[in-house]
Amino acid sequence: MKTIIFDSSTIISLATNDLLWILKDLKKYFDGRFVIPESVKIELVDNPFNSKYYKLEAIMINNYINKGYLEVYKAIDVENLLDISNKICYADDKNLVILHKAEIEALALASKINADAYSVDERTMRLMIENPFRLRKLLERKLERKISINKENLKKFESMTVKIPIIRSTELALIAYEKGLFKDLINDNVKEKDLVEALLWGLKMRGCSISDKEIEEIGRSEL
Repeated sequence: MKTIIFDSSTIISLATNDLLWILKDLKKYFDGRFVIPESVKIELVDNPFNSKYYKLEAIMINNYINKGYLEVYKAIDVENLLDISNKICYADDKNLVILHKAEIEALALASKINADAYSVDERTMRLMIENPFRLRKLLERKLERKISINKENLKKFESMTVKIPIIRSTELALIAYEKGLFKDLINDNVKEKDLVEALLWGLKMRGCSISDKEIEEIGRSEL
């Protein structure tokens, strides 16, 4: 069966933009499974449920799990992959811890079951998969120091994971738009251009890694 694995970041972007509801219809169109690993469920539901912050989002996400729109996959051992992942980039002879267990478990699960896509909004993970040397440049600008890459560990990381299509909450929202899920929001005052821009900027401002240039290009292509 077709499967998309979700990282915490995509679900958080959707939840904080009141867009979780699109998962129900997208799952139907996809005719497959939307899956999160156990550690992502802990990050999205268990931990915030016991705090004041994001407790409401945790309750809403848990409701989508209970209804079957999101399936929880049993925990898998990712300690070795996590250790290697955080020994790829280093500065001043010190490894940079840039990836966390939930996102590594999501990636490992996507590789294990050969998923059709891995949905992640967080830029670091996406670049680690797609372009680690560009990630190095971004880290150098952010940290204002020279960053090196341990090529041996990078090769191990690549051998332990499968190249898999990456999607973000923005792609999910655009598919929902193309399927007409937002048609009730379009009227004399709100044009399609306004809706597309609002979706993309809303997701960008609440965590999705998408550039201003991408938003402009997507807006032109969609309209």
